[in-house]
Amino acid sequence: MNALQSIMLSCSKATEYLNLREENALNRKQSLQLKMHLLACKTCKAYETQSETIKKMFGVFKSEAQKENEPLKESIKTNIEKL
Repeated sequence: MNALQSIMLSCSKATEYLNLREENALNRKQSLQLKMHLLACKTCKAYETQSETIKKMFGVFKSEAQKENEPLKESIKTNIEKL
């Protein structure tokens, strides 16, 4: 195995590393391998972009849902305090 083969990832491994990166679970070598792969692979770069978009959309949705539930939380708190 040459040096380049030891650095380059398969697309399957790259998507696994993208998910691990979200959990801050990549070491330096893995991070470098992922960066190299993303520079060379448009498909995995698109996957990364889509994943980030979905994460942002979910964060907005979660934030909005929490705002909508605030009155409910207060009424539950009030009912508990009455007990």
